[in-house]
Amino acid sequence: MPHLLRTALLRLALVLGAAGGVTSCAGGPPGGEARLALVIGNAAYANAPALNNPANDSADMCAALKRLHFRTLCYTNLRDRAETDAAVRAYVDQLTPVTVGVVFYSGHGVQVNGANFLIPTEVQPRAASESPLRVLYGLDDLFDRMRQRPARYQLVILDACRTELFVQAPRPDGGPAPKPAAKSGLVRSLEALPKVGNGLAPITDAPPHTSVLYATASREAAYDGRGRNGPLTKHVLKNIETRDLPVPRFLQLVAAGVEAETQREYGRAMTPTIYGSPGGSFCFSGCSPIVVDPPPMQ
Repeated sequence: MPHLLRTALLRLALVLGAAGGVTSCAGGPPGGEARLALVIGNAAYANAPALNNPANDSADMCAALKRLHFRTLCYTNLRDRAETDAAVRAYVDQLTPVTVGVVFYSGHGVQVNGANFLIPTEVQPRAASESPLRVLYGLDDLFDRMRQRPARYQLVILDACRTELFVQAPRPDGGPAPKPAAKSGLVRSLEALPKVGNGLAPITDAPPHTSVLYATASREAAYDGRGRNGPLTKHVLKNIETRDLPVPRFLQLVAAGVEAETQREYGRAMTPTIYGSPGGSFCFSGCSPIVVDPPPMQ
């Protein structure tokens, strides 16, 4: 399917309900709270190592968020920057000042000189002289879109920066390095950039009333996982439907679960890291009404 036509159909799916790699489910929680989620799982990479779990991660997150009465915009294997930005704009265009939103991404990510990027599945620099960053989707681009339509509260979950991106690197769990494989033009061009790394860089400017959850500490790589889900997504799913669990406690339980499991399974712990707003007293299940980071008393 021609690229421009596929992108147009992807946008049209938001109105019609489903097309290609996107599904949309409507729902509303008791009390009429506005809830909206954008979920992206990139796994079938053409120019980077394929990943086992992001398709499962995104499907399971979509199902859980639907049960929690989120209107869900769910995508798999977004091919390029334009498709990714179309999905982000479809989400942002529905935000309101009373919306509680979730943005979830599972797939490859990279940081270059302090800037963070998500990697669509079929991107490739058009020429050896072109910077690969032109075809990736910047985390700053996501944040800039979110700032256009401020919401009541948003949680951004980035299950990104898998160890498999630069496959010649030693495994973080201390195991042997993978056998050398033919590198794509994208990976070679990324490796040639100064200050490039698997792990995402720290965030200093998250949008207002937004928490950002990394799968592991900044500048560290994350495991893809040996089961159905990556470690971070597994523990998000384990806790997100627990009743009367405010966001700060939810994030603490997720981080503790990931650390314990990865230390046990890999001999080296992933340490999920949280940036931005602490999340106030919002709960995904229960804890009504919403109260998020109230202003100090005068």
